[in-house]
Amino acid sequence: MRLLPLALATTLAPIAVSAQSLVEAGDPDRLVELLHDGGYVAERTTDGVGDPMIDVTLPGTSFEVYFYDCTDGSDCLTLQLSSGYDLPDGMSLERANEWNRDKRYATVYLDEEDDPFLQMDLNIDYGVTDKNFIDNVKMYVRLVGKFEDYIDW
Repeated sequence: MRLLPLALATTLAPIAVSAQSLVEAGDPDRLVELLHDGGYVAERTTDGVGDPMIDVTLPGTSFEVYFYDCTDGSDCLTLQLSSGYDLPDGMSLERANEWNRDKRYATVYLDEEDDPFLQMDLNIDYGVTDKNFIDNVKMYVRLVGKFEDYIDW
């Protein structure tokens, strides 16, 4: 029996592709709709430079969806989910680094007052499925909860 090289064998096998719609950062209204469908309270707004932005409200907290790599306030390519926390005494750099060392996906940076900001970047250039987008949001929401526990919010 003669075996085909793996590369050739995989090109001969039919690939099942389901017809799924893709969502892109260039369609903020669709992202708001997906967030609503996922059970989130979301409102489309605009940031200080005219790019789209989405405010998402959760029980007891909130976060923003920022749009990046935009052209004239549209045709955006990437997203960032971000939550800011105004702590009375700020957060130490050591605690921020500990979070960043021990957790994946969402990272912390400190502003000029040592207040922490949790953020997660999403590259959805060329589109991702609706499920993938919502799954990333759910992951971020879980990390927000863990981070808020971490800082005793």
